[in-house]
Amino acid sequence: MRHLLAFSSALLLLAGCAVGPLGGPHVDPLKDAVAVYSWEAQGQMVFRCAYDEQGFFWEFIRPEGRLIGDNGRQQAVLQKDFAVTARDGSAVSARIVDQGPQISARDLREAVFAAESSGRGILSGVRWIARKNPSGGMPLASCTASQRGHYLKVPFRARYVFYR
Repeated sequence: MRHLLAFSSALLLLAGCAVGPLGGPHVDPLKDAVAVYSWEAQGQMVFRCAYDEQGFFWEFIRPEGRLIGDNGRQQAVLQKDFAVTARDGSAVSARIVDQGPQISARDLREAVFAAESSGRGILSGVRWIARKNPSGGMPLASCTASQRGHYLKVPFRARYVFYR
C-alpha cells in the first residue's frame, strides 16, 4: 500500500494539481474550447520496476497506443511524454494540467492536457486534449526485488478529445 501511495503521489507531481495559477481557484481550461476530434485510444501504459527509500514500485515511463476514428481508421499514435503524432505527420506535445478523481485502482484518471501543435495538418491549432472514460492502464500490485528494472505494460482504453 505504501508503494501505491508513493506511486500515486508521483503521478500527482507529474500531473500538477487542480488549482489555478498561484494556488487560485480551479478554472476549466475547456470552457471556451471547441472539440474538433474524438478518437478511441487503444494501448498500454509502460512502467519499470524501480526502488527508492520506501521500497519497490512501478515507475511510469510512457504511454503507447493508437488513436482510432469512428470509421476504424488509425488517426494518430500516442508517444512518450503524452505527445501525439497524426497520420499526416502533424503533432502535438502535451502535459497534464488537470485530473479527475481516482475512480478505481485499475483505471487511469480522466485528464486534461495542455497541447502545443507543430507542423501543418489535422492537429494544427490543437490547444487541449481531454482523456475521457479511461479503462485500465494502472498496475494493481507493487513490484518486487526480483523484478527490479523489468517493464510492465498495462493495457488501457480511453476516449481522447482534441480541442482548438
